[in-house]
Amino acid sequence: MANVAIFTAPGFTASSWTTAFGKPQLHVYPDADMQMLDTCDVVLIHSARSDWTMLVTQLQQSKLVLVISQQLALVELQVALSSGAKGYLDAGSNSVNFIQAVAAIHNGALWIPAALLNQLNRFLSKAIPSKTTWQTFEGQLSKREFEVASLVRQGLSNKAVAERLFITERTVKQHLTATFAKLGVKDRLQLIMLL
Repeated sequence: MANVAIFTAPGFTASSWTTAFGKPQLHVYPDADMQMLDTCDVVLIHSARSDWTMLVTQLQQSKLVLVISQQLALVELQVALSSGAKGYLDAGSNSVNFIQAVAAIHNGALWIPAALLNQLNRFLSKAIPSKTTWQTFEGQLSKREFEVASLVRQGLSNKAVAERLFITERTVKQHLTATFAKLGVKDRLQLIMLL
């Protein structure tokens, strides 16, 4: 597991952080002490800090940065990613989400909360109309994999895709995993851009 540092807003902590990363790996700094980061791979920066964008810009050159926020918003997501962050997450998320987010950015993927990703998908699917058809990917994807990918591109959650296609959420996840592997993409956002 990655060694994690968290630059939090004064007075803000969450028990899920300790559950996710354990005390030996977790460093919570209300003050930005850069010398303490030598042993850290991933830095989480709370967007309630007045200096959060400066910290992201400064640290993204040598560390993987994940911005955490108490009020998720597309505008803040855009600022975080534009500043060099590799992910964006609700500061009050459960420990599983923190572990998954850190693992994802550690493996080269972006981490965007599902709710914002679905909003972004809907926006992109309207702004960039798709000209792809199943025949475009016929040699790579099964027809069902293409159907799942097309619905994901429209901003539907795994649950909504499952309901629309009368399959289980687990089957949706399996189709997406296979699609990512076949098309060489790491996440939903890359899939959307490809389609």
